[in-house]
Amino acid sequence: MGRMVKILSLVLVSLALVFGTGIEADAKKKKKKVVLTDAENAMFDKWEVKPKKRAKAVKDMRKKPKYVGAVKCNGSCHDAYYQGWKNSPHGGTFNLLKPGERKEAKLRVKLDPEKDYTTTPLCLRCHTTGYRQRGGFKPAGSKNKKGKDTATKIDPDEPNKEQVGCEMGHSVAGGSQFRAVRKASKGNFTKAETEHYGQRWDYANVCTRCHTHKNTPFKPEVHDKYKFNFEERKLKVHKIADYWSEDNADQKLEKKDERAKEVGQTEKTPLVIEDFEINDKGKLKFVKGTKPYNSKKKTFKYKK
Repeated sequence: MGRMVKILSLVLVSLALVFGTGIEADAKKKKKKVVLTDAENAMFDKWEVKPKKRAKAVKDMRKKPKYVGAVKCNGSCHDAYYQGWKNSPHGGTFNLLKPGERKEAKLRVKLDPEKDYTTTPLCLRCHTTGYRQRGGFKPAGSKNKKGKDTATKIDPDEPNKEQVGCEMGHSVAGGSQFRAVRKASKGNFTKAETEHYGQRWDYANVCTRCHTHKNTPFKPEVHDKYKFNFEERKLKVHKIADYWSEDNADQKLEKKDERAKEVGQTEKTPLVIEDFEINDKGKLKFVKGTKPYNSKKKTFKYKK
C-alpha cells in the first residue's frame, strides 16, 4: 500500500511539473505578445496591412537600426537598383584598397600603391558599408571576445557590405528599420514615415561625409578631379534606367515621382555628419556628439 502511494505521488508530481511548465510557457508567450500603438495601427491601416502581418513588421521597425547590406535590395525587390549600384563606382570601392589598384592616383597623394589597405580603419570608413557600426562591415582578422572569426564574408560575384552600399547615403545608422516600412507599405510610404525610422533624404549633404572629409588625401588642391560636385557624381551612381528588363519591370517604384514632390525634414534641415578619427590604438572612433542618430534616446541630430 505504501509503495502504491509513493508511485501515485510521483505521478502527480510529474503531472504537476508538466502542466506547470506548460502554463509558464503560455505565460511567456503572452508576455511576448506585441501591442501596437494607435499611431502604428493608423499607419498600417493607411497601408492596408492585414492585422496578422502587423506584429512581425512592427517588431522589425522597433529594433535598433543596423546595416543589412545592398544584397537585401537584390532579386525580387530592387533588382535594377542593385545592378545599377553594382556596376557603379560605389560598387567597387573596396577593390581600390587592394595592392596594385589605381597606382597613379595613389602615387599622386603619396600612398604606397603596393600596400594592402583592406584592413586600414581610415580607409574602411569611406570604402565600405557601416564600418564600426551595428551590422556593418568587418575586415579580415576581426574576432569577437571569444576569439571567433567575425569578418564579413565577401562574394566577388555579389558585392555587399565590403563596398559603399545604398545605406551609406540613405540611412542614419543602417536600413533595417525603414526597410521594414517599405516592405510593409509596399512602396506606399511618405518621406516623413521613413525618416521616422532612419532614412535620410539629404543626399548632397551626406555625400560630403567622405568626399570632402578633412582626412581624405584626395583633395582638390592635389588635382581638379577631386573637386566634389554632387550633381555630376550622382549621374555616375544611379544609372538604373540601363537595367530595367521584362523580368524586373514590375519592381518599378510607382510612387517615386509623387514622393519626389514631398520635402522631407532632412531636406529642410540636413542631419549632422558624423566625424571620425583614429585613436592611439589604431582604431576608428566617432567624435562625440557628431552622430546623426542616438539609438538610446531615439533622437535625430540636425545641423543648426
